[in-house]
Amino acid sequence: MKNLYVCLAILIFAISITAQKQPDFAAQGMDGRTIDTTAFRGKVVVINLWFINCPNCLEEMAVLNQLADQYKDNKDVVFLGLAASKKTELEKFLKTHPFKYQVVPDATMIILTKFGTPDKNGEINVPFPMHYVLDREGKIVVKTQGIKGIDAVKKELGNQFAAKSGGT
Repeated sequence: MKNLYVCLAILIFAISITAQKQPDFAAQGMDGRTIDTTAFRGKVVVINLWFINCPNCLEEMAVLNQLADQYKDNKDVVFLGLAASKKTELEKFLKTHPFKYQVVPDATMIILTKFGTPDKNGEINVPFPMHYVLDREGKIVVKTQGIKGIDAVKKELGNQFAAKSGGT
């Protein structure tokens, strides 16, 4: 019976995290300025979870930079890279591997608490790299993994901006 209660508690916790529709957070970017996702209401937010020793994260960086370039003149989209790497490591890394997203260093706790999913043992897991798109209300509308998932991000950006221009 005790195991049933433990399993039920884990299930409720898992549902509460995965059902989270607005992963709001505030953190300092590489430049020291505060990035607060609640300030982005009315904009589409693209989030990439990554770290510098992740080969798949590095592999997709060129494609993500192209995507950021494609929307660089669009004031209604924000690109954020939540890095599970220390700021000092990122400063060195970004000199040779530029990333055109606003990078949030030391974001491990945000990644775990806002985007992690508990497994059956209650351990929180986050596969890397992960991509999220938040709509203008701050709700997750896309959650996808890896370089193949970037197509879903591109499609959703097209949908978000087609819907806005079609409705005006």
